[in-house]
Amino acid sequence: MNEDTVTIENDGLTLEGTLCQPESSPDSVVLLIADSGNLDRNQNSMKTQLNQFNAIAEHLAEAGIASLRYDKRGCAMSTGNFDITGHSDLVNDANAWTRFLRTHGDTAGKPLYLLGYGEGSLIAPQVIKTEPAVTGQILLCPFLDNYADVIQRQAETTLAEIAVLPGFKGKLIRFFLRISGDQIRKQKKLLARIRKSTKPMLKIRKQVINAKWIREMMSLDAEAIHNSIVTPTLIVAGAKDLQSPPTDASRLEQLLTGPVQTHILPDMTHILKADLEAASTLRYSELSQQPIDPQLLNIITQWLKQER
Repeated sequence: MNEDTVTIENDGLTLEGTLCQPESSPDSVVLLIADSGNLDRNQNSMKTQLNQFNAIAEHLAEAGIASLRYDKRGCAMSTGNFDITGHSDLVNDANAWTRFLRTHGDTAGKPLYLLGYGEGSLIAPQVIKTEPAVTGQILLCPFLDNYADVIQRQAETTLAEIAVLPGFKGKLIRFFLRISGDQIRKQKKLLARIRKSTKPMLKIRKQVINAKWIREMMSLDAEAIHNSIVTPTLIVAGAKDLQSPPTDASRLEQLLTGPVQTHILPDMTHILKADLEAASTLRYSELSQQPIDPQLLNIITQWLKQER
């Protein structure tokens, strides 16, 4: 396996990534498109180290497949300001990296696939509509509901988990939540304020909020983005994903008009790690230390080999 640092210029910014290739000439190449958040090329942030995309890249290289993963603008080694980066900017950057792979060295002319994870599952089909040379797409943990509904559902899930969290920690968290007021109501008020604003960024009680990104996400029609895609698609969801419901994978399968293969892995969570216990976002810190669900890695490489 060989890894090289690569850069592109886009929108006046310098974006950096890692091109991972097998020892011999690759059979195909995959662009890895990240989930939401302030993430580097490996899906790591200051708070959480998930090491997802580097693990996927290594597995692909072992199967003779090249891949490219990159730091989002304003994250790690890419320039820019992440706090004012909208969803449309992330689509623009994914388009730029796709063009790079079509013309760069050993990846030029090779079958090109997009792997979109979480938010990336909405970015991939938008890139395909402007880059017809894309051979296929892999969608991990996709979602179809409006983003406002998604974040409300996630908040309700977290509050339900906290309500039954045992011990002193649970009591302490519930105490502070009670004195701080109705969390769902506060969230709805914040979203209403963001909708009315035209600013790319808001500061509320010293917290920086990327208003541009939230507004753009709430304006998206996920079903409309997906329903005209005829490109071969692999969908992989987790039965224990509390952020992107696995039922959305089945709904998405019905929307796509091209060849589709769908897998719902029984123990996989939203962070692509298997959890043998009851599903809970409160276990993410512990699960982050585990490797990616091996079933996911095998399904991805098997599908890519079948597509060749």
